[in-house]
Amino acid sequence: MADSKNRELEILSAIVDSIAYNLDLDAVLGQIVEIVHKETLADSIFLYVYDEPSAQVVLRASKNPHPTLLGKVSLNLGEGITGWVAEHKKIVEITENASDDKRFKFFHDIPEDRYEAFLSLPITFQGKLIGVVNIQYKKPKKHTPEQIRLLSTVAKQVGGALENARLVLESAALKDALETRRLVDQAKGILIKKEGMSEPEAYSHLQKLSMKHRKPIREIAEAVVISSK
Repeated sequence: MADSKNRELEILSAIVDSIAYNLDLDAVLGQIVEIVHKETLADSIFLYVYDEPSAQVVLRASKNPHPTLLGKVSLNLGEGITGWVAEHKKIVEITENASDDKRFKFFHDIPEDRYEAFLSLPITFQGKLIGVVNIQYKKPKKHTPEQIRLLSTVAKQVGGALENARLVLESAALKDALETRRLVDQAKGILIKKEGMSEPEAYSHLQKLSMKHRKPIREIAEAVVISSK
């Protein structure tokens, strides 16, 4: 249980850091997809965001590149498994032959339609629908109750993180976020120059230090900048 709680904290920290560093919501969504993939090693991950005016969930990020579909694929509440999950705010797991489920909706132009296993979780915040994350596997797959619980917790954390991201973009916190980004970029530049790291390696290094010392990535970046002077 302690290991599970520690894992949840690590995931939450990664999500929070992703949002603190990025002001582009699409970039945040992409990083969340990567975090979920790291946890599940799934063959496909689709992240839908709820658009309240249209009452639809819209595909905004995916593990497998689908640039022509992002922002264009949408489902009404109750439409397909994704829409059903959004409407009822309940988890659906299909361990094999997912496309045989009567709720399944084909898009025909994506290979994921034929994947075997399908896990769909609602993303919520304080009871409010934020979106849906779909996790798919090419072969049959059954998650343990512990895995489902962890992924459900992650989905809730993502819901809070995305809601906070929207608030950050609309509030005075934008100034602090910009300063965080400036410090992180400066720290990355120092690591690239002094340690010979690539840009992704430098940012990953800052994230790991943040988790290890349980400090915001901004404090870690600031320490790197100060120590280089």
